[in-house]
This record gives sequence, C-alpha cells and structure tokens, in this order.
Amino acid sequence: MIEEFKCNLLIIDKSGLTPDEISVSVLSEEGFAVATLPDHSEALSRLSELKPDLIILGEGLDEDSFKVCLQLRQAVNIPVLMLGTIPRSRGWVRAINAGADLYLAKPVSQAELVARMKAILRRRQWACTEA
Repeated sequence: MIEEFKCNLLIIDKSGLTPDEISVSVLSEEGFAVATLPDHSEALSRLSELKPDLIILGEGLDEDSFKVCLQLRQAVNIPVLMLGTIPRSRGWVRAINAGADLYLAKPVSQAELVARMKAILRRRQWACTEA
C-alpha cells in the first residue's frame, strides 16, 4: 500500500534550492502544500497563518541557520529538516544540537528527501491525514 500525505510544508531558504534537490511540483504530487519564504523573520511571523506540519531550513539564510533553527524550535514544536553544505557528520551534530530533526548534506535526491520527510511525519504523528 502506498501512503499518501496531505501536509503543509514550509521551505525557508534565501538562495533557493536547486531543482535537482527539490521540486515544488514533485512535492505537490506527493501531497505537500508548499509555501516558500526567503527569510526566517517572515517565517516566524507567519507560522500561525501557514500552519506547517514540517519545515525545511536551508543554509542560504543571512544569519547562521543553526541559530534560526533554535529560534524556530523555541517558537513551535514542528519538525525541522535542515539542508546544507556542511559534511553530513559535522552538520548532523550541529543540527541536532540546534533542535533539528534531521540534517541532509547537499546534494540530496528528491526521492530521498521526500522519503525522509514522510518518515519524519510518520514518526512524529503530526496533523497529517493519510488519504
């Protein structure tokens, strides 16, 4: 049985993610309603409006993205997946210490990204409905 999700996804990344890493159309086909914002300040102010089930945080932010992750974690209890260029072992430790649920080093395939997003949502039993 193939699981289908209907979830709100918030992507916060100033530099933008490359189409190889993430495609909004692919995410939409997978059942994600995607909102993208270029900076964490706007994201923090719009969290209650957007009601994300999962946040993807890129490293292309003005401030240290690990500090942004801490701010997000203090504001809400929503899973955070960080994407970055720091090698996986070093990035993973820093991301976990900042409150992220997962860190993936770029480049990452869309298939892996979607699978990991769904796994986070299954484990955390967020307000996603299985279709």
